[in-house]
Amino acid sequence: MIDVHSHLLPGIDDGSESMAVSLSLAQDAVRDGITHALMTPHHMNGRFTNHPADVIRLTDEFQAELDQHGIPLTVFPCQEVRINGDLLAAWDNHDLMTTDEGGHYMLLEFPHDAVPAFTDDVVFQLEQRGVTPVFVHPERNEDMMAHPDKLFALIQKGAYAQVTASSYVGTFGKKSTAIC
Repeated sequence: MIDVHSHLLPGIDDGSESMAVSLSLAQDAVRDGITHALMTPHHMNGRFTNHPADVIRLTDEFQAELDQHGIPLTVFPCQEVRINGDLLAAWDNHDLMTTDEGGHYMLLEFPHDAVPAFTDDVVFQLEQRGVTPVFVHPERNEDMMAHPDKLFALIQKGAYAQVTASSYVGTFGKKSTAIC
């Protein structure tokens, strides 16, 4: 299995706090059948900025630690990018990463409370650049919970959605589960 959204890189965002925690989480992932994982630290979300060069370096360092500890997990650099007004300029300036080497899919995160008015335009502009947006955990966005038709409309325009397993089983409450 491949984990396409994880926060295992230590100390880079609100995920793992240390290498010891990261290695422990990686061992848990392997026990659960995960063989490969994208390292997706937050980027451009107002709190964390993780440029590609840093993510690549830290992913390489983490892979070396995994190998040294005999943990059979292969990791790849990526980002979880907050949708924002500077996103297209960041893409054009090569400051955004995709899930795949071909540059076809980008993990995008909404703010917790709203779907920005410019979302449709960003989806269109990314698709014009050959990138398909993958909206991560939209079920945790208050606006999406109140108006799930907004997510359906984005999917009809060619975007994808990735729900969090914890939401699916009810960890984030009934409203999050309902949109799943």
